[in-house]
Amino acid sequence: MKEKFEVIEIENQMMKLKVNRSSGCHSCSASSGCGTGILANYFDHYSVFNKPLKNGVAVGDFVTLEITSNELFYRAFQLYMSPLLLLFAGGILGGVLYPTHEIGQIVFAFMGFFASLGLTKYFLK
Repeated sequence: MKEKFEVIEIENQMMKLKVNRSSGCHSCSASSGCGTGILANYFDHYSVFNKPLKNGVAVGDFVTLEITSNELFYRAFQLYMSPLLLLFAGGILGGVLYPTHEIGQIVFAFMGFFASLGLTKYFLK
């Protein structure tokens, strides 16, 4: 997958890139009644992030970055599946440790979920 990014700032050998989010929500006829379409109206339609500076790049230039399908699958798994799996794993662990206390099981499930969010944030820097 390839995407074009605009260089909006260069500082300390890092370039700040901006990309417009391409979304099908604006062209869909159901966007006014769809939850995703409604929420898309309240958030920015672009993302900004930093990457190391490449030679010959200046502010206002467009750069193309590519991600392999394996990397895309891995990142999607990290973002969507690992929180769900750790939620269940925490619930199972809570069930083993506290078989008669439902609150303990729920607490462990949420601990697994939030641990996954923290790990995802750490690994996706």
